[in-house]
Amino acid sequence: MRQAQSFLKLDTRRLLTLVFFVLLFTMAVRELRDPDFWWHLATGRYICQTGSIPRHDVFSYTVLDHRWITHEWLSQVVIWTLYLLGGLPLLILVAALVITLSFALVYVQCEGRPHLAVFAVLLGALASAITWGVRPQMFNILLATAFTLIFHLYKVRGRNLLWLYPLLTALWVNLHSGFFLGLVLLGCFIAGEGAQRLLDCVHERTLTWRQMRNLALALGASVLAALLNPNTYEMLIYPFETLGSRAMQTYIQEWASPNFHQMQYWPFALLLLGTAAAMVLSQRPIDLTDLLLFGSFGLAGLVSARHIPLFAVVATPVLTRHLVKGPAGKFLSRFQLSTPSRSGGLAVLNWALLLVIGMGCALRCAQVIGNNPRALREFYPMAALDYVEKSGLGQTRMYNSYNWGGYLLWRGYEVFIDGRADVYGDDFINEYLLAYRVRSDWRKPLDKYGADYVLIESRASFATLLEESLDWEQVYRDEVAVIFVRSNVE
Repeated sequence: MRQAQSFLKLDTRRLLTLVFFVLLFTMAVRELRDPDFWWHLATGRYICQTGSIPRHDVFSYTVLDHRWITHEWLSQVVIWTLYLLGGLPLLILVAALVITLSFALVYVQCEGRPHLAVFAVLLGALASAITWGVRPQMFNILLATAFTLIFHLYKVRGRNLLWLYPLLTALWVNLHSGFFLGLVLLGCFIAGEGAQRLLDCVHERTLTWRQMRNLALALGASVLAALLNPNTYEMLIYPFETLGSRAMQTYIQEWASPNFHQMQYWPFALLLLGTAAAMVLSQRPIDLTDLLLFGSFGLAGLVSARHIPLFAVVATPVLTRHLVKGPAGKFLSRFQLSTPSRSGGLAVLNWALLLVIGMGCALRCAQVIGNNPRALREFYPMAALDYVEKSGLGQTRMYNSYNWGGYLLWRGYEVFIDGRADVYGDDFINEYLLAYRVRSDWRKPLDKYGADYVLIESRASFATLLEESLDWEQVYRDEVAVIFVRSNVE
């Protein structure tokens, strides 16, 4: 009762924290821009309607014989179930909630709460925002944060929740192949703490050998728990197959290194450089676990933008731990917000302010959700598909844009290609790109797979080439898409 009364007396410290997470949730509410979302949704529909998890491709006409390790099957079932319950708006809101919860768990691990921690978590959130959306990868952020929180509680507060690691791994391995990151985190924890002992850099928070043994047992149990999935041991190999795909690394944008000429990557650069500077200037003893986590996940983020969110959730608590023990912490301490006040009038004012901000954020969320149908029409070939249905082309074979493949198969079409790059494989992707990137032998994939019509972006270079070709005739064009069919010219 006393805690409830204390919470009702909303002081500026609690107000700052609540406002921050309300704003973070609002920032995470986004229009559906991820083209892979649609094949995740379609896969969830397929699993629920057939009662089976596909083992080979079921959506294309080009690679039906290819193996498909459906490593995200549980995420896809969740996505489909939420879609049935509330459509796209509910999916957008739940994705925002997962992101907000992830950074709430990061916040719990931070020092300097609420003032310094709020701004550090904001920086981490901005760095990771490049990958936000309705996609299974959001579970990676949430569960990676849960893994670091369990370790934080074990190391800093002495709370032993290590038994959760294998349980979370068993869940994670069915949500996404990113479960392997959990095993990597456990390995980093053990290696960092062990090096701390071996190099005699021990401080009051360094784990004992017995505690490290417990961590090693948790890691072993987690490896065994990772076998509890429909693909069993293959899931332990699958992440390496993905990382070894040259086509995915070369052609898929989020697998590329961050381009710091683009402003969206500046928060990552600031987090990377700021954490490094904070560690150098800090008076806190060297923690090799922090150093290992920062170095390994920082390198991963520099190699591939896809890994930046994982670096953000790992590095943000490290940043705050060193900021509070460095010059920045001393400087910021002079500007602390007011301490908790017993003034009822101030509490009423704070609640009123929170209500106004909450209403503004609710309106913003409603606006984003309301604009989503327009955004979909601007990005996907909806009007072009109306023409396809009316003209009878829907019963023939298409060559389609990679970015639209997921949406097309969601609409019930057998596609040439979609975003499941691991299913298609490097050789097929390179073959597809012969046409899309206008190579000298661009006709090869069209003829080999018997494509009857081409559906691509109206501004694509391939569209310009087909306009000049005698073998193809343009039958439809709008601002988004263009359709070409084989001409009758011999």
